Amino acid sequence: MDTTAARELLAGIAARDYGRIEACFAEDAELRALTPHELREEHGPAAIAGRYREWLGSLVEFEVIDSNAVAIADRIRIRYHFRGRDAAKGWQENEHTTYAELAGGVIARLNLSCAGFRPAEPAA
Repeated sequence: MDTTAARELLAGIAARDYGRIEACFAEDAELRALTPHELREEHGPAAIAGRYREWLGSLVEFEVIDSNAVAIADRIRIRYHFRGRDAAKGWQENEHTTYAELAGGVIARLNLSCAGFRPAEPAA
C-alpha cells in the first residue's frame, strides 16, 4: 500500500503547515479522535486541519521526536510522538496513533487515539 499521503501528513504536522495537512484529506474525509477528555469528530479537510491547529497552534516551541507510517493490510498506521512548550503550561509531550483509510491517494478516514498532553522536562 502506498504511504505517500501518510508521509505527507507527517511532514505537514512536523512543519505545523495546516494547508499541507488539509491537502492530505478527501473532500468528505472524517476524523474520529479519542482524547483523554472526549471523543471528537470532524468532517472535511478544513475542519480536520482546524483541529490540528487547535492542538498544535498554541505551542511556542514544537518538535516531532519520532514518527512513522506503516501499511497494515488496507490501512496505514500513522504514529507521531511530539513535544512542545505551551506559554502557560510549559513543556509537554504527547503521542497520536492513527489508522488511516485511503481513497484516491488521499486520506478518507482517520481514527486517532491521543495520549494527552503530559508535563515534560525541557529538551536537553
